[in-house]
Amino acid sequence: MDQHESHLRQTLIDGLNRQNEDAVGRVFAIYSQRLARLAAGKIEPQLDRRFDGEDVVQSVFRTFFRRHEQGSFDIQTDRQLWNLLVTITIFKTRSYARRHKADKRDVAAEQELPEHFSFLAQAPQPEDAIALWEEVDLVLEGLPQKAGLILAARLEGKNKSEIAENLAISRQTVHRICTLLDERLRERFDVI
Repeated sequence: MDQHESHLRQTLIDGLNRQNEDAVGRVFAIYSQRLARLAAGKIEPQLDRRFDGEDVVQSVFRTFFRRHEQGSFDIQTDRQLWNLLVTITIFKTRSYARRHKADKRDVAAEQELPEHFSFLAQAPQPEDAIALWEEVDLVLEGLPQKAGLILAARLEGKNKSEIAENLAISRQTVHRICTLLDERLRERFDVI
């Protein structure tokens, strides 16, 4: 590493320790994708559809920034910062996995529906589609205009980074809207 790069990294750490918003944003931008790949590599295949590396990283940074603001960390170098973020990411990934394997959420307990639920495998009727659109409209009511596009993209299996790129908005905006959608869907359908 040359002297200029070393100076830039130290400036970033100094800014982070002063809780400079620009430095905080740069830390997220520099480390988030690498941490998401790290987390994704530690997620068991059967849990892939439950959560992804990006979900873990959002939680990692929430925890990191909250605790850093409280003075819990003494970070002097970018190496210390990276090691700390990796440690938090590994613990968070394990925590997510434990939560999704616990009791009612246990992915191993998923099984095919009994035969008397075969009606669920049938094509929806036009009135079903109308009812679904009415529910979706209620969930989207009052949310930003792109919330519907974000919901549709998530249902298509796109991750938050892909959605942000396709809609030309920040990943943080996508995450915030996904969180709002999740809260509303849970309230609306009383999901535990």
